Amino acid sequence: MAEQTAQFRFNAYKILDCSISISEEIDISKQISINFEQTFGDITKGNEYRHTLVASIEDDNKALSIKVKAIGFFEFDNIPDEQMRMRFSSTNAPAILFPYVRAYISSLTALSGISPITLPTLNLSKR
Repeated sequence: MAEQTAQFRFNAYKILDCSISISEEIDISKQISINFEQTFGDITKGNEYRHTLVASIEDDNKALSIKVKAIGFFEFDNIPDEQMRMRFSSTNAPAILFPYVRAYISSLTALSGISPITLPTLNLSKR
């Protein structure tokens, strides 16, 4: 069987913006809320694609607030089907980028002198 190359490739990521705020007086609650926003980027230079993912975390006591904005750089081969291209960009891109954001938040919290926050894994295929 002939080996087939991927039609969609992950090239790199960058953390574009990060903020963390920790209250000195109030204890951080074990209950946190997590919100995600994503921006389906433009296809640039013909076959390059950029996907932005923003994770916002806040505890119930408002003693902890974290916001991380990351961008992933992807590349398409010649994919004629627009529906397939949208599936890659709406499901595959965030699934590939999310573990980097997850690890970044875990390291950021651990290095900030609080218990590390490990975000739960996400199943992006059942949307």
